[in-house]
Amino acid sequence: MAWDDIWAGMGDFSDRSFDDYTLEATPSLAYFSSAPFQGRTSPAQRKYWQGQFGNVQSEYAGALGSAIRNQEAAPTFTQFLEDMPWTERYTSLSPALRPGSSFSRFSPQARRIYR
Repeated sequence: MAWDDIWAGMGDFSDRSFDDYTLEATPSLAYFSSAPFQGRTSPAQRKYWQGQFGNVQSEYAGALGSAIRNQEAAPTFTQFLEDMPWTERYTSLSPALRPGSSFSRFSPQARRIYR
């Protein structure tokens, strides 16, 4: 595959603003300005998503690689973030994996029995 094919799949850059270039050049800006940090989310959800930047960036790399491999239009990082089902992913976590939750909430510690 030639570089021309890769560039063709990424779309036309002339219709983008400087802000779009900035968000693509610095993925953390795009990530921390996306849905879970702007909307009506709980503090626990924000705390969870703050620690997931590396995982989300790895998912994007996989999506980008498969788009290039399949010769499809490659999404930008901001497009990838817009299409991400934030709430569904957080609510599908077990309560023990959510921030602020612990097993003691569901099963209290056993107390010692003294004779």
